[in-house]
Amino acid sequence: MTIKDVAREAGVSKATVSKYLNNAPYVSEHTRQLIEAAIRKLDFQPNSTARGLRNHRSHCIGVIVASILNPFYPQLIQGIEDVATARGYALLLASSDGDARQEHQIVQAMRQRQVEGIIFASVRLTDREVLKLKRMHTHVILASRHLPDAPVDYVIVDSYKGAYLAVEHLLMHGHRRIAHIGGPENIAQFADRMRGYSKALEDAGLDVDPTLVIRGGLRLEDGELAFRQLMALANPPTAIFAATDNLAFGVLRAARASGCLIPEQLALVGFDNVPFSDIAAPPLTTVDGNALGIGRHAASLLIDRIESAQGSSTAESDHTAAPDPMHLLFEPQLLIRQSCGCQTTEQIRR
Repeated sequence: MTIKDVAREAGVSKATVSKYLNNAPYVSEHTRQLIEAAIRKLDFQPNSTARGLRNHRSHCIGVIVASILNPFYPQLIQGIEDVATARGYALLLASSDGDARQEHQIVQAMRQRQVEGIIFASVRLTDREVLKLKRMHTHVILASRHLPDAPVDYVIVDSYKGAYLAVEHLLMHGHRRIAHIGGPENIAQFADRMRGYSKALEDAGLDVDPTLVIRGGLRLEDGELAFRQLMALANPPTAIFAATDNLAFGVLRAARASGCLIPEQLALVGFDNVPFSDIAAPPLTTVDGNALGIGRHAASLLIDRIESAQGSSTAESDHTAAPDPMHLLFEPQLLIRQSCGCQTTEQIRR
């Protein structure tokens, strides 16, 4: 398979395909889409090694996730890979296991391998580390993560609004003792989900009961432990909003083990819409985190940043101010299934 085949499929010239693969300017968005569609259809693999030798570039981007075991991340990675492959970039993937020291070591290893940019979908990156990477001219994008005070691009779902929708739905169906199993307090999107939870209660004239809020880890086991703590209360909740589907799966497993019926005795809503959430027992009501879309947009934004910098790397443009950070916010959607005990989204559409 050669660029001649791609050109024929896309209906453009070989020179245009070559320009696209070498990130030359003046390739229109429409033409770019035609070429990318042809590359996907023909399963064309650009020779990035040869291009790298010619251009002194690696055409490789790093991706760091918190845990490959979390079902949210495979979709995110797939979205990144879809765009990266179509645009002639390879991925260097690593999992930090939520450990700050390990994350730092991964970043150093990736820079030694001359990645042209890094997508962070991990939880321990700080403002200071972002600034340090930018000073070293490393392009950084945050995916499904954001640092409110750092000048960095990010692509996220609106966690505040998503949490509000979830809790509002439970309130509309009569629940008043609604618990929240949250993530780490120092992670922005989990702070946003806590704010959305609190605001929905406030708008319903309810105070947040501190005994109904458990925040900490993100493992399935953390969801199990939180369920046991909540149901041991003298006045346990009638509903739980979990900050991730992974935590909600922990609740489902612990509930099944204890004989608690969901949704008959306890309503449950998660957040992320990870694979298999729709075939859980019962199918999980959840907020769609759009991991695939976030991954695709994060990769596209990162590669655009890389290529823009390459196109302007002249002596006179070295002093050009860095572009303003771009913040892409996806609208959340509540997917009503069976775990909340309400009419499902599919039934409503009928």
